[in-house]
Amino acid sequence: MMSSMMRREPTLDYIAVSYIAPKCQNNENESPEDKIKPDPLDPKNIADSIIRLEELKKASLSKTKHDSDEVLEQALSILRHTESIISSIRRASVGMVSEDIEAQTMISSVEDTPKAVKEWLAATFTKQIFGRRQAVEPPKFRSIVQAVRASMYVDKITRKTSQAPVDVSPATLMLQDQLNNWDIDVFKYDGLTGNKPFRGLFGEVLRRYGLVKRFKINLHNLENYCALVENGYNLHGNPYHNAIHGADVLITTHNLISSTGFASWMTDIEILALLFSAMIHDVEHTGTTNNFHICTSSPLTIMYNDRSVLENHHISSAYRYLDQPDSNPFDKLSKDDFREMRGIAVEAVLGTDMSAHFTQIKNMQNALFNPSTVNRNTAMTLILHCADISHPTKTWGLHKKWTDNLMEEFFCQGDKETSLGLPNSPLCNRTETLVPESQVGFIDFIIVPSMNLLGDMFDALLLLQNEEANATGTKSVNYKKVDRPWDNRLSENRKRWKELVTPKDETPVTPAVNGRVKEEETESVKEKVSHPPTKKNSTTDQPSSRKSSSQRNSQTDAPSSLNGGPKILEEDPKTVSSPTATGQSAAVVGACP
Repeated sequence: MMSSMMRREPTLDYIAVSYIAPKCQNNENESPEDKIKPDPLDPKNIADSIIRLEELKKASLSKTKHDSDEVLEQALSILRHTESIISSIRRASVGMVSEDIEAQTMISSVEDTPKAVKEWLAATFTKQIFGRRQAVEPPKFRSIVQAVRASMYVDKITRKTSQAPVDVSPATLMLQDQLNNWDIDVFKYDGLTGNKPFRGLFGEVLRRYGLVKRFKINLHNLENYCALVENGYNLHGNPYHNAIHGADVLITTHNLISSTGFASWMTDIEILALLFSAMIHDVEHTGTTNNFHICTSSPLTIMYNDRSVLENHHISSAYRYLDQPDSNPFDKLSKDDFREMRGIAVEAVLGTDMSAHFTQIKNMQNALFNPSTVNRNTAMTLILHCADISHPTKTWGLHKKWTDNLMEEFFCQGDKETSLGLPNSPLCNRTETLVPESQVGFIDFIIVPSMNLLGDMFDALLLLQNEEANATGTKSVNYKKVDRPWDNRLSENRKRWKELVTPKDETPVTPAVNGRVKEEETESVKEKVSHPPTKKNSTTDQPSSRKSSSQRNSQTDAPSSLNGGPKILEEDPKTVSSPTATGQSAAVVGACP
């Protein structure tokens, strides 16, 4: 067996085994398991390992049978030890194919979930064609100097700044009073600004962190730039992916890093880059998905080679605006700061591609086994991704309005697909989409795990910061677990959607009109859910997997799937896995049904 193995070409498996062989020769008193310490970051060991295994082979031929058996046992031990890392090496060589298969298998195994919902999840949250780009490893969260800044930010983020603008319009007053409110009504704020939300909002957020003064930001250019961003968001008249959504994600991102104290661990340029990324993350969104662009061979698809089409377009457009006359508020940044800001922004915005969702979640879960290995860019990318899909974590009134808007955008895409003779993408058919069912699944399968993981990440990294500060005698904020305002909201919203899910044998045929139904029809559906008839009416009942509508009211107790957070899985294991939908955020249409 050994000689046969040695004659093989140096395939991936062979290299993985030979890679660590030299490590087994150091100490005769140690077992092979103790001696093996693979270092996958040092490629030069590969050639040395191949030579060493060749020597091991030659030595085994001159030994007795007993000695040869020992050599074989050593080789087998090496094989057993490397078995766990071979799969990760293979994954790196072929992209995300294996993880996509795993995710799709998990989705398809879900019971009692409408087929359309499963199809939407599989199409939107997995990469079906291309592998994930290999990013350069960013620096780790190990800088002690960040602990020094912790106590400063606690006051800086929450206090009312002396640099407040002279303008005391209702919109400005609302920002000053409610910017740190998780449930701020961004629709009301947008109305107060005359559909120009960024001009006051972005400047106010930057002032809260002292960034206007720190980076000498030109306020005239900042206003001009925000105007370009607003126009870009509203270019296609999208019901969902518009400037209101961009403002909501910016405010949510601010709240995630300020209310948790996470901003105290970030550098000034990182805070600027993340807030900038949140503002521009969906600019010039077309209101259609990546898959729609690919299927129709749109100019954007040709430009970006089918890879994260919309996400690439968003970041490209945002930087193109900076070249407009008097529209670069960051012209005083040093070259190094500007380069770092761009690197963070590119990675964070590309990370809103929904097809990278499962990979992003899995990578962070693995990294949290050793929080010191979590890098800054990965953490910031997860924060923006969660802010992007966060509307199910807001009050029912806000969440329901976001859902209606998103469904209308999906239905408009379905209309375009029908006119082009294309099959409807999942959840894009006006008359067959199951809105309540898809929302329950989206909350259970996507939002709860994501938000729980985000909270766990905050807890782990802030605890690590506190421990490092204590070890060095550096002043730090006393550690306590972060508040999770989203938990109760998720429970309530899930309950409301669950109440609207029509029993399989009682589904009324209520075609949606522009993604909505009449109020009396909604009340009729709720009455049927609360008091299901004892006898089935064969003339009106349809299978629930075929027809339903977006309906109007409701709230749920979502139980939590991961450490802390709504315990959704305990309520009904059969409905939990309903991965899905409609409530997605900007990133949704940046991906694909």
